[in-house]
Amino acid sequence: MDTVVIGDYRGYGVGSKLIEARYDLIRALNLRGLIAGSLIADYYTVADTVSVEQYVREVQAGKRFDSNLSKQLHKGFEAIGIIPNYTIDDRSLGYGVEIVWHNPNYRVRPVSRRPLQRIVPLRSAVPYYGLVR
Repeated sequence: MDTVVIGDYRGYGVGSKLIEARYDLIRALNLRGLIAGSLIADYYTVADTVSVEQYVREVQAGKRFDSNLSKQLHKGFEAIGIIPNYTIDDRSLGYGVEIVWHNPNYRVRPVSRRPLQRIVPLRSAVPYYGLVR
């Protein structure tokens, strides 16, 4: 699922508020993090000379700005893979980027240990017919 802010409302921090609400929920539920997909909205501008892998590496390194992925990286996401056929949006030539955010407040819950119960073997429902001497 992509979250998109309608053009007239961009630049007002709506997208930031939406992602912060997701982070708050993840923290409240003590989840490990969030895995999502990201559109690479400006890839079309260099797609004829730069591979998608190189483009994403350069965005990660801060050498190139992508109007969508750069913002997500700035919000703490990490790019971990390329997703072909992610979208029909021509700007990304169909590509997306798999991104992950790790909850820094995640705490491993202790495993509940119940005492082992003795397992009682079941008796066979089929009678045994054998020779008895």
